[in-house]
Amino acid sequence: MEQTTLSVADLISLRNLIDAACSRGAFKAGEMTSIGELYNRLNTFVEHAQLQIDPQSQSDQDQTNQTQGEQNA
Repeated sequence: MEQTTLSVADLISLRNLIDAACSRGAFKAGEMTSIGELYNRLNTFVEHAQLQIDPQSQSDQDQTNQTQGEQNA
């Protein structure tokens, strides 16, 4: 049997797919809670995985967010 792999890029694509499907009304209202919970878990996992791959990117993002917050204040 062939080994199947799932990369962080695949998970990012899945996260983007869920976002697009929700914005286009692909899910019923009663399904949105479970879809949102899945999206949030997936998003948290992807963000954590990205930090493991490139810790500097989080530092850069934190600095960008801080600068934007200061500009908005």
